[in-house]
Amino acid sequence: MNERQKELFKNIVLEHIDSAKAIGSEFLAEKYELGVSSATIRNDMTELETAGLIYQPHTSAGRVPTERGYHYFIKNYLDGNLKISEKDKNFIRKAKDLGARSTDRQEAKNIAKALAELSETAVVYCAGRHNTYYTGLSNLLTQPEFADFNLIQNIAEVVDNIDEVVDRIFSQIGELEIKIGRENHFSPMCASIFTKKDDRVLGLIGPMRMNYERNLGLINFAKELLN
Repeated sequence: MNERQKELFKNIVLEHIDSAKAIGSEFLAEKYELGVSSATIRNDMTELETAGLIYQPHTSAGRVPTERGYHYFIKNYLDGNLKISEKDKNFIRKAKDLGARSTDRQEAKNIAKALAELSETAVVYCAGRHNTYYTGLSNLLTQPEFADFNLIQNIAEVVDNIDEVVDRIFSQIGELEIKIGRENHFSPMCASIFTKKDDRVLGLIGPMRMNYERNLGLINFAKELLN
């Protein structure tokens, strides 16, 4: 992959994350100064498709990232400096401190709710086995990917199995775990980010199209606030 194709791939991923739409060559040629024609961009897209990083969901449509593409993006385009805004930090801090006599568990629930709102994903908090709390499931149902009835049924299966799955993977989760698509514990339509602090687990469940950079920053900060 040459430098132009690397930049093109990044733009496709970021635009798809933002819009949930297939990204076309003419759009990319107009928006980004790549110094080449839309025909050249289409040729580059074909090479990226051959590499298994993007695919064409419909004839005459643009391209979207594959599972492999998202893995490649996370490995090669996200640096370790995952910062979030002070506005987001303050939102989570204020949520944690709601209530004059909040217990540690209530504070964790408050953090989870704030995290769900900011990340637009479902959030799971687990304080030991068989002690799972989750919130933000409606965020999954409002994602464009799950507008189809069959996909809503898929999400219903996620909901039904959250407790069971979290109990099963509780001891397997390390400091940070990202699972995408078919390797995901909950659904091949989803992605998840889980982290563990002592005997507590915090996780996000969203579409594969989730904003990994922002969500990694959010969950890392939220983890720091867990008592």
